Amino acid sequence: MISWFKRWGIPSLAAVVLLGAIGIQLVAGMKPVPEGSLEAPLADSIPAELSGWNVEDLDLGPTESVTQRSYNLLKLDDFIHRQYTRGDKSFSVYVAYWKPGKMPVRLVNQHSPDRCWTEVGFTCIDRDWNVLRSVEGENLQPAQWGVYELGDSKNYTYFWHIVGEEAHWYGGERINTRSSLSSIWEDFRKFGLNVHREQFFVRVVSAQPMDALWEMPGFQTVMADLADLCLSEPEPTTEVAAK
Repeated sequence: MISWFKRWGIPSLAAVVLLGAIGIQLVAGMKPVPEGSLEAPLADSIPAELSGWNVEDLDLGPTESVTQRSYNLLKLDDFIHRQYTRGDKSFSVYVAYWKPGKMPVRLVNQHSPDRCWTEVGFTCIDRDWNVLRSVEGENLQPAQWGVYELGDSKNYTYFWHIVGEEAHWYGGERINTRSSLSSIWEDFRKFGLNVHREQFFVRVVSAQPMDALWEMPGFQTVMADLADLCLSEPEPTTEVAAK
């Protein structure tokens, strides 16, 4: 009996789960897609000028062709990639945006540094899946943290994947893994039929440890703007009991 279940029962159960997930996606696809909340270009959402800092806009890739391929692959509705430099301190901010219904959550997950960078040679040497930070007294949504090494260079990195108004937790998954059946089902379990949510992916990177940056007013200004855009912790909802 046990051997029969291992041979036929587990694959059958997996198939049922997968078909259920597909069915939910089809039903969700029939629902009206809401408008996104982004009212202005992302380029206007963080400072293009910052007192005492040199500011430079960057492409998605090192060449025009790579940039275009990346843009087509990611199916972005908007993005900004901006570098801030002051003396020996520097950091870059990358923000990508997808309108509601544009990309499945699990596909945006796969564009994190854990996948994109490790596949081109980086090694993740430090990782934390739930880092709490605040800026100007305002709590940010829990961040993902990693240090990614290539040769003699290191990228100290915070990143967030915001789905609707909520940070998507990666759950301590193994680095550089593709979506499993369980992770696909978890997305459906968490978001239910409401898969038509806008998504932001925010990445803040420095070549140096970032503790000193958090104390710098310029960095605080940029992070405060990111908080206003999508990173601020949502206000808790309260229900008023009927009288």
